[in-house]
Amino acid sequence: MSRGRRSQAGVTLIEMMVALVIAMVLSIAVMMVLSTFEGRRRTVGSTSDLDQTGALALFQLDRWIRSAGSGLGQASDFAYGCTLYAARSGHQILPATAPLPAPFASVDPGSSGVFRLAPVLILPGQTTPGVSGRGSDVLVVMSTGNDASQVPAPLSAPPSADHLATANLTEFSPSDLLLVADHHKASSGGPANCMVSQASASLSTAGTGTTLPLGGSDSTYDGASIGGVAITSLTDDPVAFDLGAPTVSGTGQPPSFQLIGVGDNDTLYGYDLLQVSGSGAQAQAEGVFELHAVYGIDSTASANNKIDQWVGAGTTSAYSVAALSDGSATAMTRLKNIRAVRVALVLRTALPEKDAVTPNALTMFVDLPGLAVTRTLTSAEKHFRYRVVETTVPIRNNGF
Repeated sequence: MSRGRRSQAGVTLIEMMVALVIAMVLSIAVMMVLSTFEGRRRTVGSTSDLDQTGALALFQLDRWIRSAGSGLGQASDFAYGCTLYAARSGHQILPATAPLPAPFASVDPGSSGVFRLAPVLILPGQTTPGVSGRGSDVLVVMSTGNDASQVPAPLSAPPSADHLATANLTEFSPSDLLLVADHHKASSGGPANCMVSQASASLSTAGTGTTLPLGGSDSTYDGASIGGVAITSLTDDPVAFDLGAPTVSGTGQPPSFQLIGVGDNDTLYGYDLLQVSGSGAQAQAEGVFELHAVYGIDSTASANNKIDQWVGAGTTSAYSVAALSDGSATAMTRLKNIRAVRVALVLRTALPEKDAVTPNALTMFVDLPGLAVTRTLTSAEKHFRYRVVETTVPIRNNGF
């Protein structure tokens, strides 16, 4: 072969194969680096999302629970534990006559459909989120939207179907929601029923006179007779509380009688028992897998507002749903002893990891003897990442 032809020769087959192998190795290395980087990026992103979810969910819970009992403190000696009666636009909503919307359809607050006036209640294991498949606790939190409701207005005569007789009208505003209860009924063993009604839109804004007309602009909350119970049956030293405006307005805020619990799709929901904000459950935060809670109790006779005991709401507890919702004087006292709620949220990422990345179990309330909650994870569940966040929220408005 001449020298000119040798200078024009291409690569050999062996050289080409070596080049392909090197390129393949480099491609695999690059893909592995990119895959590792993407996995770490997704992990960092998902855990960051959990941190944000936890912060949002804890903010919402703190806002609800911290205000529990607000405006109801002076009702604690005679109305805590009273059965709530409410009707909206001609339809009875309390006691509930039909299942509540998901995820609260199976909620039983002691007696089916009957909710009693209380600053806060824990209903253990009363929702079953579709993703978790295990029982998750529900919170019932009640507060008013009107500072004036701290002082109940005594009625000078038993309530009438269309008006209340009061000493003055200065603390009431047109269309405000009202809670009418008997002041001294508890002395005979327990609270009477209590009725949600509404001041008329025609109520004088000057606050003059002594007659408080009932019935909203379209009788939205009509408390004359609900479920066979008439407002005129409240005759034992009756009083009226101003619960607040029916909507957010310049004159005040609406009351908050909320159910809080975890539903499907790892979502924390709230439901307004008075349906001021609507008749359906409202999503509050995503990524919440389960919710668990315990009570902080001031069990001393002097009620010095210091937590000296943590108790659960299980069926054998003195603070079980049944014990707190039987309408007795003992239940009323125990409701007043609740001074804090400790809440644990289990948060979970939305996407699974290739490998198992979580231990066999998650534990909550580890520092509370006898109250620790352990959530054992299945093999499939261990492919997700979790966060357990806990907070203790004081209840500063619960009685005096």
